[in-house]
Amino acid sequence: MAEDDNRAKILKAVKDHVRQSEEQQRVQMIADAIGERRDRDLLDIISSIEQDRGWPETLQHLQKAQNFSYSLPVGTGPLKIKVEDLKFREMLFSVLGCRGLEPIPVNTEEILTQMKDERSIVDASDSIRKYIESIARSQIETGDSLFFDSNDFDIQVSEDITQIIEQLKHKEVQGITLEQKDDNINIAPLWYCETGRQILSSYGIKGFIIGAKQLEEVLSVIQFPVVVNNVNQYTVQQKQSDYPSNKSYRDLHNSIINHDDERLSLLSSRHSFSTLKSMLEETLDVYNKDSSSENYRQFLHLIHLHVKVRTLDSIQLFERLAYLKDRRIATVAITALGNYYHESAAIALVEILCKSKNREIVKTATNAILNVGKRSPETVSVIATALESSTCTYKGRLNRLWREFGKKNQLYY
Repeated sequence: MAEDDNRAKILKAVKDHVRQSEEQQRVQMIADAIGERRDRDLLDIISSIEQDRGWPETLQHLQKAQNFSYSLPVGTGPLKIKVEDLKFREMLFSVLGCRGLEPIPVNTEEILTQMKDERSIVDASDSIRKYIESIARSQIETGDSLFFDSNDFDIQVSEDITQIIEQLKHKEVQGITLEQKDDNINIAPLWYCETGRQILSSYGIKGFIIGAKQLEEVLSVIQFPVVVNNVNQYTVQQKQSDYPSNKSYRDLHNSIINHDDERLSLLSSRHSFSTLKSMLEETLDVYNKDSSSENYRQFLHLIHLHVKVRTLDSIQLFERLAYLKDRRIATVAITALGNYYHESAAIALVEILCKSKNREIVKTATNAILNVGKRSPETVSVIATALESSTCTYKGRLNRLWREFGKKNQLYY
């Protein structure tokens, strides 16, 4: 009898271990998809788990994934890092059909908890979207509209939210007044207006005080009237220090204004792209004038930050860098493209393989596209399309890749 009890305990322990191991694998798949910004894979993984285990357990997996780590590409920092808070939030909102409404002042854990009584992800998405929209509507109507952009909204977001944003956008750009002291201008009012924030970010403006020449450049692209008054002392207060009301987005806003690359890295929001792009281009200009090891390391650091944040906007930037004559720059950009598991990265890399005569570039692009193919099944279709094209000069390279992919059973998760 004692022997039977021991056998039963051992069997139970083995089953528990297997169950926990399988659960760990499922949660890890979710964390990896979020860390690598694989939106479509994330939805497929969640749907698959839900079908197999039910929505309540799937939701528990999502909650646990917040505290899981995912692997970073070699050279971009530590081997593994915890899923970044705003990246997790942005991916979650995207899956729920609420992209663009992330700045609401409700923490991510509370949003997840709100869905615990639903029967499926479809029901959860519908109910949580109504909840999120009601909060967003009230928030935007108070003027707390930073990081809300109707062009960024998910297609499921209600039309009335879009209309409210558009009306507020038109209203907030009317009557903006800046203060000029000597040759310096306080641009705080522009930073706290979403349209202004986007323009300043895209121009790589840093801080609240800029020179008259910089302001002239900014005003040349601003399509709304701005009054500039000469003053002896700045009187503009950062009223708006309470905005955004979501503390994480307030941190993000301050980090964008101050070009705080470490904070931008820790938050890893898609909204940091414009600032990181400007910082990278500025660093590249410095390196082109002085190709010292220190300047090159700073360039690599900013490339790594882009890869960590991993917005698809970076693909076009890296593609442009990949065609520069400086191979130290081009090969790094191509390697970076290999960490974006999306067909647009595959298209960019295949284009390089079809055109380049340089062996180092070809080798780097081949390795990069093989890496993209590990997570992006569309890569094979991109290669097939290029093989049928009359514009690809070096189809032999693609044929070798085609055979390479044919040998492997690709595991996309």
